[in-house]
Amino acid sequence: MKTYSISDVSRLLKVDPTTLRRWIRKKLIPIPTPGIVNGRLAKWWKENEVAEIRAYMGVGYWGKGINRKTGKKAKNK
Repeated sequence: MKTYSISDVSRLLKVDPTTLRRWIRKKLIPIPTPGIVNGRLAKWWKENEVAEIRAYMGVGYWGKGINRKTGKKAKNK
């Protein structure tokens, strides 16, 4: 089964990694599995957990918010 890091999922779902970390902190999405890779801490999700994140996005994510500097809708990158 393929695994995905936070940066992989953010690219796949077109969501900022900070948003994913906020959802993890608020316990809205599954917590990634921690492990050691090449002596460093790594966290990853399995395919079925990525599907759960995608399902949450359909219900609880409205897209980019408002730019704090200008007060206008944020641009997509």
